[in-house]
Amino acid sequence: MSEPRVLHLITRFFHGGAEETTLNTLEALSMAPEPYDLRLGVGAGHDPDRLASVAERGIDTIVFDSIRHYNPVTAVVAVGAVARYLRRERIDLLHTHSTEAGIIGRFAARLADTPVVIHEIHGDPIAADRNPLLNAAILRLERLAATDCTALIVKSEHIRQTYIDRGIGTPEQYHTIYHGVELDRFRSAIPVRESDVPTLLFVGRLADGKGLLDLLDAVDRLRSDAEFELLVAGDGPLADDLADRVESRGLDAVVELLGYRDDVPELMASSEALVLPSYREGTPRVITEALAAGTPVVATDIAGIPEQVEDGATGYLVTPGDVAALTDRLRRLLTDGETRRTMGDRAARSVEKFEIDTAQETYRRLYAELLPNEP
Repeated sequence: MSEPRVLHLITRFFHGGAEETTLNTLEALSMAPEPYDLRLGVGAGHDPDRLASVAERGIDTIVFDSIRHYNPVTAVVAVGAVARYLRRERIDLLHTHSTEAGIIGRFAARLADTPVVIHEIHGDPIAADRNPLLNAAILRLERLAATDCTALIVKSEHIRQTYIDRGIGTPEQYHTIYHGVELDRFRSAIPVRESDVPTLLFVGRLADGKGLLDLLDAVDRLRSDAEFELLVAGDGPLADDLADRVESRGLDAVVELLGYRDDVPELMASSEALVLPSYREGTPRVITEALAAGTPVVATDIAGIPEQVEDGATGYLVTPGDVAALTDRLRRLLTDGETRRTMGDRAARSVEKFEIDTAQETYRRLYAELLPNEP
């Protein structure tokens, strides 16, 4: 029997948590006792250099230009393009990531009669800050797409239950696999910078849904009664607008926009707290990374985040959009060094279930169960 042909399909391929999890899964499969023929398909939005680095590992890559972020016109075209690829290449297992590629890929697999279909849910696309009509459309499509799924992978038990309560798939389809992180890389990180004042850190894509304007509001309120600096590490469509807002509000002396950084572990080790005031998330990898570095986290009480952050013990949880609560929790951490140290110690001990070796072995077992590689 030839090596099973596996295609991982993701909407965008830049430097986010979903992309990192996808790469970790491909790495796990490449180390399986029996080999797989691995491929990676991405949409129009991608980093060519990062995609090229995947190809250098011996993994075939393909770009589906018709897979776009929430574009219903090109989505129809994309279903046909992916179905043709699945049929022509005789793909044995399709593993989709993210909402758009997940819906497109699963409908394409139905047309192509792909034997095994896995969809991995990295975050909850249905959120209060989105148009109700868009939420309703996503819910309907997710329910339809789940009917032909062999397995649905979630990153937290909370998201699993949320999807089941919405009527998406059946309990038997779900498998919880926490994202894997190289914990030692963050535990052993050495601070990359020194500051005379406490440092807050945001790491993530600068895009809608991340609560960046709420964060600026909180910073504006805090600067009158606490000395600190906010580092923003990341890039994205809101980068220019964010820079303009920082300047127009006179926050230049407090907020530093770093752009994309590849020294995130060191930045976390240099910071007193990570702040992630998002409206839409899954189980953010960046939170696990910060906790492993011994950095308390202030984040929103959504999706899988409560399974990462214990409110009042390893950080604080607030309601999305509650700037007053966000400001208060940040003030506590900025002004109370003993609380920061206690939370940091607890944080570093709280992340064992996110160890990368555990996640990778779970993926290998699931694949062996769903797609036995027999001679």
